Amino acid sequence: MKLDLVKQDLEKLYLRSPEWIPISQQEILWQEPEENTWVQLLEQPSEYSADQALLLCKCGDRQWVAWVPEHGEVILHEGQFY
Repeated sequence: MKLDLVKQDLEKLYLRSPEWIPISQQEILWQEPEENTWVQLLEQPSEYSADQALLLCKCGDRQWVAWVPEHGEVILHEGQFY
């Protein structure tokens, strides 16, 4: 069996995209953070620290106390991680 596809058919196959594609880290679907969850930091607190943090507890409106390996305890705003 031979499959004959013209250029337009190929474009339809490969150019099809989902309704929503994130174009930046800020546009990734937001889920409410939970305690004892590892999150990815948008910026490391120091050049020697890890780029992930463990959320310890909520300490205000949209702020969390977190622990970053090789750095220690920090307070993160929800916009600083995903």
